[in-house]
Amino acid sequence: MPSTPRKARAAIAAGGAAQALAARMATMQADAGLTIAMRMPILMQGALGDSRGQREAAQAVTEKVTAVLESGFAAGQAGALFWWGLMLSPLGSVDLADAAAKVAHSTLEPFSRRTSANAARLGRSRRRG
Repeated sequence: MPSTPRKARAAIAAGGAAQALAARMATMQADAGLTIAMRMPILMQGALGDSRGQREAAQAVTEKVTAVLESGFAAGQAGALFWWGLMLSPLGSVDLADAAAKVAHSTLEPFSRRTSANAARLGRSRRRG
């Protein structure tokens, strides 16, 4: 149990950040599952020579590479901000749990945006097609 009000607030904030991170990951898992389910028939058609399926495969690879690069950059930036904050602040004023949550959040952000956008895009094209 935290002994001071400041530690209690930090513990509550860390718990809230962890819950937000867990909710984001659950949403990403659902969106990724939908994207895979809707993308597989299109990719199978591409393997059989359909140009739409081949374009979808190329777009999928491009999106994954871009998301990995953006994610690595965001994680590096969040990590650098953490270390600068640690260097320039008194040791007791840095909340390690909050810093770790920020790094994890900024790392997941590019993937989260892409999985949501892909699920929406493929859902629209499925309803039209």
